[in-house]
Amino acid sequence: MMSNPLAPRFTWARRVAAACRTVVVVLACLVISGCLVLLGIFVFDPDGSEEWTVGRRPNQYFTDIDHDLRTFSNDAYGAIWGVAHNSGGSIEATLEARINGADVIEVDVVELDGVLYSAHTPPLPFLGQRWFRGPRLERVWAASFGADAVMLDLKETSPGYVRLVGDFLESRSPTRQVIVSSRSPWILQLLRVRAPDTVLLLSVPDDTVLRAMQNNEDLLETIDGITVRHTVLDAENAVWLSDRGLLVFAWTVNDLKRVNELMRLGVDGITSDNLAIINLFAGDVRGEREIRRPSSTPPIENQNE
Repeated sequence: MMSNPLAPRFTWARRVAAACRTVVVVLACLVISGCLVLLGIFVFDPDGSEEWTVGRRPNQYFTDIDHDLRTFSNDAYGAIWGVAHNSGGSIEATLEARINGADVIEVDVVELDGVLYSAHTPPLPFLGQRWFRGPRLERVWAASFGADAVMLDLKETSPGYVRLVGDFLESRSPTRQVIVSSRSPWILQLLRVRAPDTVLLLSVPDDTVLRAMQNNEDLLETIDGITVRHTVLDAENAVWLSDRGLLVFAWTVNDLKRVNELMRLGVDGITSDNLAIINLFAGDVRGEREIRRPSSTPPIENQNE
């Protein structure tokens, strides 16, 4: 019996077809699994999905403070720079903070496709391009008009991102006061050259970063001060910072008792989620003040002492 000369070709074709079907099935399973994972995240982790779509929404709230805990005069509270925590996360939060007398609008800054946005966490490249709807930095800048200052908290460190921040600062009106905070010394040193009028603060989350800063003379000559987790700040650290003439902004403080303690330590600004505390810092007289590096910051005297 004669063999079919085309049989090997048919066998090879069937194998290729079977392999293609297997690949298609595997890819389909992966796509379906990915979609189910995303759906699960959106349903069971709304905070995480919110990060990817609109950035973290500000935790702003208004809770009346116990006026019996007020130990300083209105002028003393009004001398503190009130920073509305992450208030630049949405246009609505920015406007609400301004209504309540925020001295400083804080904006967490990220980059997506060559554009600066307000968000606490950089959006994932694939998801961000399709679903991220956080406000552009330029829109928050416009909405914050009338605040004494805008604080840009830099959340990335890539050279392209830093270049975009430098371009943004150079293109803004020099009449607006701008504070830039970052955990990266090299970024602050670069921006000192590109934006010399900007107030530069090193972000200090813990004692390790504080000790490293204290031993870095070049950095101390570059920065105007620090923005520090309030639990890191004690009497010893406060005296050292005051002796070096550095601005001190403490975050995030929602307790008036702790506010009073920090004021006795001589801080210049306090970040809070509670708009009632922000309003307390607004004082009786509102208007533009100048943020500048002090030669020293004496502690505020308790009016009841």
